[in-house]
Amino acid sequence: MLYRLEYPGNSVILAVNEHPPANERGVNENDSFAYICNHLQNRGFAAPSIHAFDRARGWLILEDLGDVHLQDTALMLKGNPSELEALYRRVLTVLPQMQVKAAEGFDSAQIHSPPYDKTFVRRWESGYFLNFYVSGYCKCAFREDRMAGELDALAEALSTVEAGFFLYRDFQSKNIMITRGELRWIDFQGARLGPLHYDLASLLLDPYVDLTEEMRENLFHYYLEQLGKFMPVTIPDFLDDYRIIALHRNMQMLGAFAFLSLVKGKTHFVSYIPAAVKSLKKLLEHDLCSPYRELRTVVEKL
Repeated sequence: MLYRLEYPGNSVILAVNEHPPANERGVNENDSFAYICNHLQNRGFAAPSIHAFDRARGWLILEDLGDVHLQDTALMLKGNPSELEALYRRVLTVLPQMQVKAAEGFDSAQIHSPPYDKTFVRRWESGYFLNFYVSGYCKCAFREDRMAGELDALAEALSTVEAGFFLYRDFQSKNIMITRGELRWIDFQGARLGPLHYDLASLLLDPYVDLTEEMRENLFHYYLEQLGKFMPVTIPDFLDDYRIIALHRNMQMLGAFAFLSLVKGKTHFVSYIPAAVKSLKKLLEHDLCSPYRELRTVVEKL
C-alpha cells in the first residue's frame, strides 16, 4: 500500500509491504526494491530516492514523484500523434541505456525474483495465460497435450536469446512517471537480468495506451537506432526474437488481467483485455508462429 504523507512545503510516499514473500536465500520483495532502486540511481537512472527503509516493519519512505504517469500524458496526446511519438522516443532513448548500463554490476543474489528462463516463462507467462485467462476467464476448451507441447517449444525458443541485460519486466506506461518534466522510474522490484526485447514489448504492446500499429513500427525502429549506439544489431534476428518474447509478454498481460479481476476482484482490468487480445492475435499472424496451431486456434476463439 502507498500513502502520501504531507508536511509543510513537501511530501513523501510511505510504501507498506509488511509481509513480503522471501525466496530460499531470505531475500524479499522489499529488499529487491531497495537494492534495485539504489543500483539504478548509482548507474545514473532516475529512480525515487529512499529516505528510510525499516525492513522489520516492511516500510519504505520514498521521494514523492507526483501523480502524472506516462499513461496520463499519452492518453491526452492521442489526438496529436507527432507529440505522442516524440514522448515515447524520449522513453526509448533511455531504455537501451538502462538495459546495458544497469546490467553492469547487477547482483542477482540481492533480488527476490527467480531467473528469467524457460522454466519461469512456462509457469508465469504462458502458463499464467492458460490457467487464468483461457481456462479461468474465457472457459475455452483446448487440446491439453498439443497446447503443452507448443508452449514448451515457445519457452525453449525464448531460452536461446541472449539474456544478460537489465530487465525491468513491467516497463509500461503506469510505471513511468513524469515529474516536473523529467522521466522517472517506479515499480521495478521484479527486475532481473534478461533479454533486451521484453521491456520493449512491454512498452509497445501496453494496453493502457494501445498505440497504433504504425506508431509501434516507428518506435520499434527508433529503439533499434538507439540500441545500435551500444552494440551491433542484426535487425531480422532481433525481430524474430522480439516476436517470440512479445508473445510471452502478451500472454502474461492477459493472465494478469484475468487473475486480478477474477481472484483479486479488481474488475476494472477487464477493460484492457480487448486491446491485449488484439495485439496477441496480430503477433500470431506471422509465419514464425505457424507451428503453434493449437495456440492460434484457441486465440482466434477468444
